[in-house]
Amino acid sequence: MSPISIALIILAVTVILFIWEPVPIIVTAIGASIAFAYTGLIDVSDIFAGYNSTTIVLLAGMMVIGSSLFHAGITDLIGEKMVRVTGKSERNIILATLVVSCILSSVCSNIGVMTAMAPLVTAMCIAAGVGPSKALLALFGAQFGGFVTLVGVGSNATANSVMSDLGITPFGFFSITPFGIGVCILGTLYFTFIGCRMIPDTGYIPEFAKTEKKALDKKKAAISVVTLLCVLVVIAASPANMPMHVAAVIGALVIVGTKCMSVQEAIKAIDWNCMLLVGSLSAISTGFKNSGAGDAVAELILKILGNDPSPFMVTTVIFFSAAILTQFMSNIPSIMLFLPIGISIAEQIGVSPYPVAMTITLAGAASYATPFAAPQNMMTVGWTQYKFVDFCKIGLPMLLVTYVVVAALIPIFLPY
Repeated sequence: MSPISIALIILAVTVILFIWEPVPIIVTAIGASIAFAYTGLIDVSDIFAGYNSTTIVLLAGMMVIGSSLFHAGITDLIGEKMVRVTGKSERNIILATLVVSCILSSVCSNIGVMTAMAPLVTAMCIAAGVGPSKALLALFGAQFGGFVTLVGVGSNATANSVMSDLGITPFGFFSITPFGIGVCILGTLYFTFIGCRMIPDTGYIPEFAKTEKKALDKKKAAISVVTLLCVLVVIAASPANMPMHVAAVIGALVIVGTKCMSVQEAIKAIDWNCMLLVGSLSAISTGFKNSGAGDAVAELILKILGNDPSPFMVTTVIFFSAAILTQFMSNIPSIMLFLPIGISIAEQIGVSPYPVAMTITLAGAASYATPFAAPQNMMTVGWTQYKFVDFCKIGLPMLLVTYVVVAALIPIFLPY
């Protein structure tokens, strides 16, 4: 049996188990990682390689800092002040979450934005008397905002690097901005008024918020708030000698060192289910990539397009090919795979490579429709307990929204 067939079978079984859920989703995720290893698609040493990542460290540190707000008793105050702006309407809370996360993630790492905002969003929901699951899933806005500038998400920079390697002048810092703003606006409207109605309120409260209600301790509250703000500033500034995961760990050490939380409370605040889910993503993505399935998709694209495709046909086929692949494979490998192919096609049919490159950049980062499409999706699974089907319900229409933005704006800002 070919590696592609093996990978597709493992992936199909994984998806079925995610939907049916006869066993916990984390068992399925780690089981899939082991299956990829013992069928030869990844090394056995790579099964748990995803747990040795800066993302895991960042999550742990931010969960401790976020939980410290609850232990200091300040979350009620923060939640009440935020609710004065949004009211107790769930829709308004979701809208505010989307707008703020879009703005912040245009200049900060989307994972950093999501982990920093999660405790604040949860506090706002608790103060308003609504379940936090839909609002926490609305932190998807951090993904939308990643399209606004070149530094919004790592795959944007990867695309630029690949273009440079191929001898093409890379995009400018704001080349992606019109498309990002379009995705932010339509994505926010879609999620707020349509998408959130497609999914239930799971009633789940994240681990970092599961603490007895405590009276306000002004000293601990000040330390917690200042620590969170300092870490956010470091994440936004992104200094070379202070990666955001190191900043998060230092922040967590400050919290425990100043006795805002005990060591036991800090350990309890870490959502281990979330951490395990995020760690399992790496092996699944690597196994799928190593199988050669991505190359097979690329060959299929060339056959579909034929010898003289229209620019619209090129945009449509490449967008959906990259977007579908990135639901099962990390966005950076997807973009690295498709960009050389797309630019080669552009040269063959005599059109500008830039609209093709932009289409691939946007489609490759549109990781909305499966729990394992991106680490941030796995994070929200841990925080909300949404199922595979819920991600499909809300994510597939979002892919169409992104496509509409690309198809409408390419002729205006990057004509063929």
